[in-house]
Amino acid sequence: MQIALGIGVKKSYEVPAFCVKLRLQETATPEDEASAFRSKKAYVLPMLQDKGEPELLDLTQRVLNEVDYEPLDMLFEEMTQHSQYRVSKLVRKDVLQALNAVESLFGDQPLLETLERVLGAQVIAGERFGQLLGARSAGPITQHYLLNNAWSHQQMLEHCGVLDCSQTTFFRLIDAVLDPLARRDQEQAELVEAISRHLQRDGFAVRAISSQSGYPIYGVVRAAPGVEGAMKNLIFASIGPKPELIIRDAVSNDVEIVKNADKVLVFDQALPSGLLSWAQLQTWWAGRTKTPDELAAKRTLFMRLQESVKQTGSPGELMLFRTYYEHFGRLDPGQCPALLPQVYLHYDPYTKRERGQEKVLERQRMDFLMLLATGVRVVLEVDGQHHYGDVEPSGRYRANASKYADMAAEDRRLRLSGYEVYRFGAREFFSEEPANAQKATAMIIEFFNGLLQRHGLVRLH
Repeated sequence: MQIALGIGVKKSYEVPAFCVKLRLQETATPEDEASAFRSKKAYVLPMLQDKGEPELLDLTQRVLNEVDYEPLDMLFEEMTQHSQYRVSKLVRKDVLQALNAVESLFGDQPLLETLERVLGAQVIAGERFGQLLGARSAGPITQHYLLNNAWSHQQMLEHCGVLDCSQTTFFRLIDAVLDPLARRDQEQAELVEAISRHLQRDGFAVRAISSQSGYPIYGVVRAAPGVEGAMKNLIFASIGPKPELIIRDAVSNDVEIVKNADKVLVFDQALPSGLLSWAQLQTWWAGRTKTPDELAAKRTLFMRLQESVKQTGSPGELMLFRTYYEHFGRLDPGQCPALLPQVYLHYDPYTKRERGQEKVLERQRMDFLMLLATGVRVVLEVDGQHHYGDVEPSGRYRANASKYADMAAEDRRLRLSGYEVYRFGAREFFSEEPANAQKATAMIIEFFNGLLQRHGLVRLH
């Protein structure tokens, strides 16, 4: 039904040709136009009756690419994006109860107009009718919520059907109450925390997904499971021999670098939210290097990290690093995750020569790491030929199935531990021609846009 109504957004004489474009019929005749003129819905519905759900979802996507019809758009989201993970009525009730803590639900924005925009015109139909008849015929929202203050925010929203509305509509309500036009700063932050705490029961969270005039715009995102336990030792940006470590206090897991400490950086601050942003890393670096000038600290930190990437001799790693900071460095540094190069994931105190044929740990150092909220840790690897092959006397590489199997096994172990692992083939960064470089740059931007969007963080539009 909604697909037919979506197609019906077109003018009657356009509908048959539109159905041809959607591959619902082969040709359009004057008789078809006359039939569509009599009833667009009756014209389209017979073409949909024998189609299964996959076909209808594909058709819906194609219709929405051509027309703007919100009911169909919402239905499509419910059947795709929200089909597997749902917010229960119990959690919805908890979220609505959390809204009772604020004085005004939508700030200075007019209540009825905002409810109509968020929940639909049917919700306030009685209120509009009552306004026409006068105050004595006021609708229930006007009477019990606006005039007499007898209803709480929760009671009013439950009257509006929020406990049973579509998940898309429910998330839209959360967007509205957290909008900077409704509240900002401390009040906004406290409500974000309260709502997110309840949504986590069903695997969702509230995240800053963009910003406007410096104010964060929040939205509900799927909360990806992260790595259990707090970060204790972050050793990164290696530019030389492996550092030598000792455990100064085994009970507290205090690690001290006793040799080659100047060849790595050690981030030693707590991350309550789990996110290590570019702003936090800059602040830490400014304190470590005693650089009061913010721009100078930003520049010298970038140069130090870039030095670590250059040491690898990998053009792909360097391109990934530079592209990320050149294109995403313009975002809010408080929301933009830091991209850390050459991070020690595992640590074996012995060298390869000392270990001999015994192999205890795979891939002690990873190419890049990002620390996101809720314990999510993202590993990025740029795979050259040495990752899956052995060099022969001729200088060519020969595929080594055992080496590849070890790498695949380690990836599985990391993922089961809660890490996200993404691999790039070195050939993806092949850039001898300008067109190839542009293609690789676009690929990197697209990847990070998708990654940040997946985790509800700000992204480059």
